[in-house]
Amino acid sequence: MENEMLYYGSPVIVDKPLFGYGKESNDYGQGFYCTSDKALAKGWACIDDAKDGFVNEYKIDRDGLKVLDLSEQNCCSS
Repeated sequence: MENEMLYYGSPVIVDKPLFGYGKESNDYGQGFYCTSDKALAKGWACIDDAKDGFVNEYKIDRDGLKVLDLSEQNCCSS
């Protein structure tokens, strides 16, 4: 079992992520975008300086999942 912590910065608490509610204009389409970098999620949580934000934490079991790591040098070559 390969578990990983993922973080989601938001002005609201998101107990259960739902797919398909994001902006259609996002770079990768509608989705629920998380990061393994907690500091990055903190930055997104308070994108509007007038409001406080939250870093939502999720543990995901990656067993059996295909993961595309865009930070790898040859991630997108065929």
